[in-house]
Amino acid sequence: MIVTLDVEGYDPPVTNAFPVMYRALATLFPTLSRHSCCEQWENTPLFLQSIEGVSIKSVGEAADVAHLTEHVMVDLQCAISGMKLCSGITCGHRSPENRFDVFVECTDPRVGAFSAHLATFLVAKALHLRWLSPRYRTLVTGARMVATHPQLEDDTAQLAKRMGCCLTTAQWVRTGLEAFGLITRSRNDDSADD
Repeated sequence: MIVTLDVEGYDPPVTNAFPVMYRALATLFPTLSRHSCCEQWENTPLFLQSIEGVSIKSVGEAADVAHLTEHVMVDLQCAISGMKLCSGITCGHRSPENRFDVFVECTDPRVGAFSAHLATFLVAKALHLRWLSPRYRTLVTGARMVATHPQLEDDTAQLAKRMGCCLTTAQWVRTGLEAFGLITRSRNDDSADD
């Protein structure tokens, strides 16, 4: 999967700096701390910085936002589709300098699109917030359920049962799955609007 991102508004200390964004996301996705990052690039002139307690390398500029988005996409791919390993790379454009292409392995295009949309949304929130709602973790659980059991896409009651949550939470999850592109609006929901 290839995603092109234009990073706008990254301006520490007005916005959160990279370590603050990373920590907000790592609280939501603890497996980020186990990511390997740029190991094969250690001897190239990329001026990568290691930060204590942060598994993802940075360069101290807007590329960090795109790179962090890549790692969240990778994490989501593994969490939802069950991939054991997933790789990605972030490449910057010469012009405009705030444009980046993010390449991430993908076994299911719907999960890939969902991961890209949700990762971009969450990283954008992390620009300004030091804490992200754990409800987004519930959304990932719902995405995994629907990805592995497609029949749940149109059955919110069964989704609630499988997730072990109330119907209201399952409806919130289903709305999120629609908003971030994993599922489309069901035919059953269309009839309710008539």
